[in-house]
Amino acid sequence: TAGLFMSKLAEISGASKVFKGGIVSYWNEVKEKLVGVDKSIIDSFGVVSAQCAEAMAINVANKFKTNVAVSFTGNAGPDTLEGKEAGLIYSTIKINDEMYTFEDKLSGSRNEIRNEIVEITAQRLTNFLRNIYNSRL
Repeated sequence: TAGLFMSKLAEISGASKVFKGGIVSYWNEVKEKLVGVDKSIIDSFGVVSAQCAEAMAINVANKFKTNVAVSFTGNAGPDTLEGKEAGLIYSTIKINDEMYTFEDKLSGSRNEIRNEIVEITAQRLTNFLRNIYNSRL
C-alpha cells in the first residue's frame, strides 16, 4: 500500500498510543535487509506470496516488539509481476501468536486497489480485535 495503511491509522486521534510505526518495503533488497524476509522465501515463492506476507508480519512484530502486525505484498499493477496479475494482494494480520493470511484479487486502478485493500484489511483487523476484546469480557 506504499504506506497508505499506516497513513490511515495515523489519521485516528490517539493513534500514537498504540501505533509504533512501520516499514514501507518496495524493493526486494529492503524486504530482505530491513524487514528480514529470508531470500529463500523470495526465490521460492516471490514477493507476491502468502509466505512473504507472513514473514513480513512476523519480522515486523519482532522488530517493533508489538502484539499486532499487519503486512501487505502484492501487485497493484498495471503490469504483471513475477507472472502474477495486477490486483493480486496478500496480507497478513498477526495478533500475538495467531496469524491470518489473506489472498485478495482486486480490480481497478493502482490507487483504487491500494485503497480497497486498506479498507478491507482495516475491517478485518477491527473484527479480530473486537472479537478478542469481547472474548475477554
